[in-house]
Amino acid sequence: MAIVYSKNTLIERIKRHFNNDFPNTDFKVSDNELLLYIDAAIPFVMKGQMFENAKVTGVLEVPEAYLVTYLLSPITRNAPTNEWKATLPQTPLSLPSGYAITDVYVSTDGQGRGQSFYPTTNKRVPYRNLMPKPSGAFYRVNGNIIYVQASNGMPLNDQNLYVEMPISRTASVDDVMSVPDDALEQIFLTVVKNITARYQLPKDNILDNEPTNPKTQ
Repeated sequence: MAIVYSKNTLIERIKRHFNNDFPNTDFKVSDNELLLYIDAAIPFVMKGQMFENAKVTGVLEVPEAYLVTYLLSPITRNAPTNEWKATLPQTPLSLPSGYAITDVYVSTDGQGRGQSFYPTTNKRVPYRNLMPKPSGAFYRVNGNIIYVQASNGMPLNDQNLYVEMPISRTASVDDVMSVPDDALEQIFLTVVKNITARYQLPKDNILDNEPTNPKTQ
C-alpha cells in the first residue's frame, strides 16, 4: 500500500524544521495558523505548475492530481431565479472560467453519466437569458454556491449532481491531500518562507567542518 500524505503530516514536518533549524527561537505558531499558510500555498504552487506545463504543451490545464469529484447534495430549488442550487465543498480558486470548476454533470442509476453542463458567468446571465440556448444544462457560481438550470426548465432535484474541481482544503487534517508528490516540497518551502518572513525568525546557520575564523587561516 502506498504511503499517503495529509496536512497533519505536513504540519509536523514544518514544526520539526523550525525546531531543528531555529534552536534559539520559541516557535509557537499554532496548527490552525499553519493550516492557513498551507491552504494558501497549495493554489499558489498549483498555478505555478499550470503555467510551467503550458510552456511545454501550449495548453493551460489543471494537473489531474489536484482534481477531486464531489457528489453535491441536497439540491434545492431557488424559486426567485427558477434555478437549482447546492453548496460546493469550498469556494472555487481564483482561476479562469472552466478551470476553477472543470466539470459539472448529473448521473442517475441505470442511465449513467449525463452531458457536461455549460459554464456561465454571473455578469452574463441577463444577457444569456435573452439569447437562444443550446439543449442541455448550465451552471454558474456565486461564492461557495453553485446554481444549475436546464435549458428546457426541467427539474433537477431528483438528479445526482457531480462537480469536479481543484481544491486546497480537506475535511480534516488527517485526510489525504489531493496534491501531486512533486508539489509537496514546493508547498513546504513556500510555507517555511512565508512564516520566516512573517515572524522574522533569525536562523542559525551551522557550518560543519568549517574553521572558526576563516580569515586567520
